[in-house]
Amino acid sequence: MKNHLLKVLLCGSVWALSVSPAMAEEPWDPIEPVNRGIFWFNDKFDNYVAEPVSQGYDWLVPDTVQTGIGNFFSNIKYPIYLLSDLIALDFKQALNDTGRFVINSTLGVAGFIDVAKGMKLEEQAKDVGLSLAYHGVPAGPYLVLPFLGPSNLRDGTGRLVQVPLDPVFYINFTNASASTKWAVTGGSKALEFTNTRVNMAEAIKAAKESSLDYYLFVQSAYYQYRRGLLYKGNPPDEEEE
Repeated sequence: MKNHLLKVLLCGSVWALSVSPAMAEEPWDPIEPVNRGIFWFNDKFDNYVAEPVSQGYDWLVPDTVQTGIGNFFSNIKYPIYLLSDLIALDFKQALNDTGRFVINSTLGVAGFIDVAKGMKLEEQAKDVGLSLAYHGVPAGPYLVLPFLGPSNLRDGTGRLVQVPLDPVFYINFTNASASTKWAVTGGSKALEFTNTRVNMAEAIKAAKESSLDYYLFVQSAYYQYRRGLLYKGNPPDEEEE
């Protein structure tokens, strides 16, 4: 159950790297009171807004449609995946991700169907933060971001770099009215968030019930999962490393 929570917290799959990644990192939380305050806000937002909305969404939207929506949002992250591959000098994975994007965008009906998976082109989601870790950039202080959840200085910086790579971002540069821009950007992000939250329901409930300190559990889960991504889900023992 804990491993499931680690997965859904970041909504991604494991990333294979061709060179030994960064050493194991321990959370450094110098602004813990601030982080706990933001964490409290995120938790209340989840309890009173995200969870009820996601329950209604789950009741209305069939599972197959939810899967298709998840596939679509994963597919349009291709620019982020490609940049991350290039930063990590993982050109083989860059070709794999390009192949997935082309196949799923065409045969997969704009990415709603993951046709490429059946062609042995597995998804290996990654981000700029992981690429920086690959090159030994330290994580820096732990951060809890409003609405976005656990992060650190390195991964948060990676998120900023990725903003212009999101296709939805470019609606702001069109001639559409301000209301249309807000509707498209806000609506797409709300849909992606809600679609993801549905898959997190059981994991979040179990984590809250089983952890003495939910804040520390999420913090530990975040670092363990990021480490797992770097090592393709099979990190070595620290002594071996």
